[in-house]
Amino acid sequence: MSGVSDEGQHNASRRPGSLHVTRVRRVSRVTPRMVRITFGDEELTPFLSNGTDQHVAMYFYDPDVRLPRPFTSEAAKRLLPTARPRLRRYTIRSHRPELGEVDMDFVLHGADQLASGWAEQAAPGDEAIWFGPSPAYPLAPGPEWTVLIGDETALPAIAVLLEELPPEHRTSVLVEVADKAEEQELTVRDGTEVRWLHRDGRPAGQLLYEQAVALDLPPGRGRVWGAAERDTVRELRRHFVQDRGVSRADTHLTAYWTRGETQDSDV
Repeated sequence: MSGVSDEGQHNASRRPGSLHVTRVRRVSRVTPRMVRITFGDEELTPFLSNGTDQHVAMYFYDPDVRLPRPFTSEAAKRLLPTARPRLRRYTIRSHRPELGEVDMDFVLHGADQLASGWAEQAAPGDEAIWFGPSPAYPLAPGPEWTVLIGDETALPAIAVLLEELPPEHRTSVLVEVADKAEEQELTVRDGTEVRWLHRDGRPAGQLLYEQAVALDLPPGRGRVWGAAERDTVRELRRHFVQDRGVSRADTHLTAYWTRGETQDSDV
């Protein structure tokens, strides 16, 4: 991050997205409930990553839809009156432009779910269409410490944030997952403390909220980034802003899913 001005960081987080028609190159299990899919194509060589919590919108068309070739953003727009895709948003875990590859991690919610069901069956050679990347959360200089909070759906973004934070920056990480088998290897530098919270059957978000409100925040200006279930995020935002005095500008908490709705609800 050294040598990048605030304005440069802001602009770097907002490079425009575009439509990408890619093929699955590799599929690997990160944990029993998370799979990493590597997408590849020559057009990904100039792909400009926005970093941190950037995401892409994956396109899922009905099987009987015949897509024109080449398939472009303009072609997708022309299809809208007769063929509208369902969109599912996923965070970019890593990007290797020299190889024309992008990795995304998928939490497996069940074979009957659209995106996670596709990910569970994905194999090398499968086509995948997605638009992105979105703007990303800029890690602007100023805060003296950082708190990262989330469940498994936030893990790809948390992992990237940890890799992009300055060395020795004081960081506390709380991650709620189903059980111990869902823990992942993360970048942990001096000054970083990671705590894994195992639900072990408890309602999602309950343990995350309990441990987050019990955090001992350091003095000085800090920032909070988090993503989880909508109700949990709402309560965490209220807590950090109203009860703990973290400024709204330094509090970035996003609902990645909603209780009672499938992970693949239409957007």
